[in-house]
Amino acid sequence: MSKGRSRRMTKGRSFVQQLVLVFFLVVLWVMLWDSVSIMHILTGVVLALVVTRVFYLPPVVLSGRFNIIHALNYGLWFLYSLIQASVEVAWFAFRSRAVGSGSVIACDLRTSSDLLMTLVADTASLIPGSIIIDSDRALGILYLHVLDCDSEEKIISAKKQVYHIEELLIRALGSHRDLAALKAYPDPMADEDGGAR
Repeated sequence: MSKGRSRRMTKGRSFVQQLVLVFFLVVLWVMLWDSVSIMHILTGVVLALVVTRVFYLPPVVLSGRFNIIHALNYGLWFLYSLIQASVEVAWFAFRSRAVGSGSVIACDLRTSSDLLMTLVADTASLIPGSIIIDSDRALGILYLHVLDCDSEEKIISAKKQVYHIEELLIRALGSHRDLAALKAYPDPMADEDGGAR
């Protein structure tokens, strides 16, 4: 392969990665406003272009694979979980019994991808009842606060949900390395401490 052709392919790949980054920044902007409108989308596009052109951002490394079936599976699961958790959190407001104390849990992810780690954190935070409070990028650990999580069973259930989100996202757009990690550690809860590899 000639150097010119290789350079064109690299530029093309970089352009596609920038488009994907702009797309996800626009989606994030629209989610922050909590409503979809032409004005929010247009301002999101303008801000995304300004951010990607003016400020230095580390390159977003894409895996190069995307599975539409697993992406749809993730989307449907997310919608179902969103509705179920919303009803559950609303019920906490009306029931006479007090809400149990919350817990901060740590989840040691199997992926080392910054993009997947961010998507797992965003998904877990968007589902009512839990929110990411910190992350350790070097070790791939997410720390989240979970509402009404005052027993060992509820803590294990909350961790399983995060690992399930990670699995869905790895199957949808994870790299071959992420898929290998998923096969090597199919059940991160198998260890005694419930999540360390």
